[in-house]
Amino acid sequence: MASIFRRLLSIRKPKKVLTRKDSITGRNHTFEVPYLSRLDGNQLQPGQSLIARGYITGGEGFIVNLTSGPNVELDDDESGQLDDRLLALRVDLSKGKVFLNACINGQWGKEAFVKQSYKEGDEFDIRVRCFEQHFEIYVEHKLIANFKHYVPMSNISHIYVTGDVRLYAVSWEGKLYNMPYTADIPGNFYVGRKLFVSAIADKKPKDLNIDFFAGEDVPFKMNASFVQKKIQRSSEISGTKSSPETGFEGKNKFPLKGKRSFDILIYAADDKFLVFINDVLYCTFDHRMPAAKIERLQITGDIQLIGVHIK
Repeated sequence: MASIFRRLLSIRKPKKVLTRKDSITGRNHTFEVPYLSRLDGNQLQPGQSLIARGYITGGEGFIVNLTSGPNVELDDDESGQLDDRLLALRVDLSKGKVFLNACINGQWGKEAFVKQSYKEGDEFDIRVRCFEQHFEIYVEHKLIANFKHYVPMSNISHIYVTGDVRLYAVSWEGKLYNMPYTADIPGNFYVGRKLFVSAIADKKPKDLNIDFFAGEDVPFKMNASFVQKKIQRSSEISGTKSSPETGFEGKNKFPLKGKRSFDILIYAADDKFLVFINDVLYCTFDHRMPAAKIERLQITGDIQLIGVHIK
């Protein structure tokens, strides 16, 4: 088979951060592997992304496969043939590497790898974004490879995860979004609701803005400046702008980086918004009016949206 990589990048060891483990982030529950799930609905569309999060429970490693069917493990006598693995991602803890390959009609391609240091107890974040000709593969929010398809991505029907891990979540997100992004919020953004935004920052981004609207008022505005490396929060009620707030929790003043993927979660608590970046609490912002009046959302900036949804 022809070479499957256009580009491979090494990954530095991720800094240890304390993610929030509660019902807001969803990291308060885990589930076991092997995990096998069929894709719901229609075939994969360009721009959709697989996101797998969890933590490592042993020293062997784990795999994440995108397959053409549910036959993902050999019988006890090792008979039969497995369905195609359009992408086979294998994390080997002992070697400190992530291996990438594909197996079509029982024939493996040329395996390649990037360095990545994990150990037992570490959390992991692996993402695969699908395009017509290739996958973009992100490990710990960094692009590690463009993996060219052997066969059309429409052949993918299942996701399979197994090994020394427990999972927080496995999901398919989004599509190719137009920017700026504007949407009404069905039922409004009342207390207890969450906004999830998954995206990839451009190579040389300037800013990112997330605004909530209640009529002409803006009860919450978040501006992330990649140039100044700060995140400001403010509001504008009845034409009066509040003073911007720039305080933050923890030690990381600006956790966003160019060309990196990221998640932002905004939760409406009783008296304030809680803002999480990559499931780590970043800041809070007191309500300037009842959250239930918020009816519209706008996202602008130098990013590629992967997914946007409200629960």
